[in-house]
Amino acid sequence: MMRALTLASALASALALTLTAGLNAAALAQQLNIHSATDTSAISNVVTRFEATNPGVQVVYTEYNTSELHSAVLANGGAGMDVVISSAMDLQVDLVNRGLARAFRPRDSAALPEWASWRDELWGFTFEPVVMAYNKPAFEGRDLPRTRLELASQIRDDPAFYNRRVGTYDVAVSGVGYLFATQDTRRGYQFPRLVETLGRAQALTYCCSSLILEALGEGRLVYGYNVIGSYALDIAARDPRIGLYLLDDYTLVLSRTAFVPRKAENPELGQRFIAYLLSREGQAEIARSGGLVPITALDTVSMPERVVDFLRGKPLFPIRLGPGLLTYLDRMKRARFLTDWSASFGQPDAPAP
Repeated sequence: MMRALTLASALASALALTLTAGLNAAALAQQLNIHSATDTSAISNVVTRFEATNPGVQVVYTEYNTSELHSAVLANGGAGMDVVISSAMDLQVDLVNRGLARAFRPRDSAALPEWASWRDELWGFTFEPVVMAYNKPAFEGRDLPRTRLELASQIRDDPAFYNRRVGTYDVAVSGVGYLFATQDTRRGYQFPRLVETLGRAQALTYCCSSLILEALGEGRLVYGYNVIGSYALDIAARDPRIGLYLLDDYTLVLSRTAFVPRKAENPELGQRFIAYLLSREGQAEIARSGGLVPITALDTVSMPERVVDFLRGKPLFPIRLGPGLLTYLDRMKRARFLTDWSASFGQPDAPAP
């Protein structure tokens, strides 16, 4: 569900709030409308810092899930949106490919990895591994599976432990969940076996990482497959019941991306915000805030050592921005993929938390 959120002042609706650094003359402020599929709690400090360094700017931050945001931009071409941010890299590429983004080159864009930008229109600003999460008390005395093949074998051989206690994304609802599943299909020949095994174990599906992590912490789940690492690292640092690790066969890495719509009301301000996200100052603030992992994670001194150690030396495979991500957005391919997933997986709904 779309939500407009605030950090500084309560508006008439509890769902419509404005992220602001406390400007009293709101009517005189220059308004920046950010529409984003990023948890407000994960990016609020970054937005607040941008406001503080840009006096006279008031940010209105509207939160969606990834699929809702994609639909909203398609509905009106991004009118009323100055920046669009999402973790669903394929859906972002689709919007840019439709000609809905403005081209510009942020001042620090040359430092980006070549896989993290596309056509001077779409810009990645985070480096977020797709991690495995587990309930530490449940796995005490047990070996963690080290590959997807081992995970499938453990789930098959120990149904009493795993059945209805594994959680992952509902790929029919979550745009980023669909991205992870299709990327897994492209990367690993063992993935269809894992999906079939998860289906037989009646794994539960969720809209988002936060609910998987909540269920893990409470012991309703013992294992979470394909969780966004930035959220998981932040939550696990505060919840000792949750463990995280990376499998030895491969680890996908997503980059949260941003673009300025062609129909933006304040395109220059939108470009300034994206430039801030990519700047040394912005990347350092992302690292300090803890809710996201900056694209400079492996070489920034601002990044907590626990995060750098978590990533260093692991088989990381960043998802590349570009037209290749459109393959599974083809209507027929998507329908076939979801049909096959549902037939194997069963798509059982997770119980309400």
